[in-house]
Amino acid sequence: MRFASGVTALLLLTSRAHADDEKRIDPKTALAEQLAEEMTTLAKTLDTVRSKLSDADAQRLRRVRAAYRILHAPVAADASPNDRMASARRRAAARLLLERDRDERMLLAEETKQLESAEHTMRGASVKLPEVSLPESVLRPVKGSVARHFGAYVHDVSKATLSRHGLDFECDEGAPVNAPADGTVRYAGAIRGLDHGIILDHGDYLTVVAKLDTVVLPIGTKVSRGDRIGHAARHRVYFEVRAKVGPGGLPIDPEPLLEKK
Repeated sequence: MRFASGVTALLLLTSRAHADDEKRIDPKTALAEQLAEEMTTLAKTLDTVRSKLSDADAQRLRRVRAAYRILHAPVAADASPNDRMASARRRAAARLLLERDRDERMLLAEETKQLESAEHTMRGASVKLPEVSLPESVLRPVKGSVARHFGAYVHDVSKATLSRHGLDFECDEGAPVNAPADGTVRYAGAIRGLDHGIILDHGDYLTVVAKLDTVVLPIGTKVSRGDRIGHAARHRVYFEVRAKVGPGGLPIDPEPLLEKK
């Protein structure tokens, strides 16, 4: 009976491990899906802005024609002071409307230009993706369990659905923090909302290690996997992995990459 129970337990563990492997998505596959989603959202946004720009052009054309009639309307020589004042107000109002329409169109045109540039960059990123070399594993930057996971979550107060780009590790205050992989320091200092942090360049990807106490590593410093790079500012350390794809890079879930304890 004991032997049978042991076999059953082993089978259950093997089954769970196999299920975990099936759930684990290849980082490059996940990145391709994320990139496709972002491009779809970008395309929809671009269509909306282009539609608004087209509507603005049509409305502006109508107002230009109306303003032309107002601005070139003759004022009778024997018009009363009140009539002359009313005519002056209409002309001033017409000019203000034309200026407002012009400014709105300029904003929409600039937004369209930026979105088109982003779309072009994202298409280039899609082409580059197969060539990107992502890590098979990275070292945990600090000893501790994952307190907050990567991906979408609902904010406790606002109830809005937000997206977390990295992991939060629960740890001791002042715990030593280590480099997750061989790399070069590209930034060390304050990071908004994350205390101090370090951005490491690993070739085709970057890592961000933050919620640290003051960091002193100068830019350009080469670090090896496991080197001490700082200490936890409080009881959490933030960790992010970004593939060098698209503007600013794209965050990928670091949890499947974490080296086994």
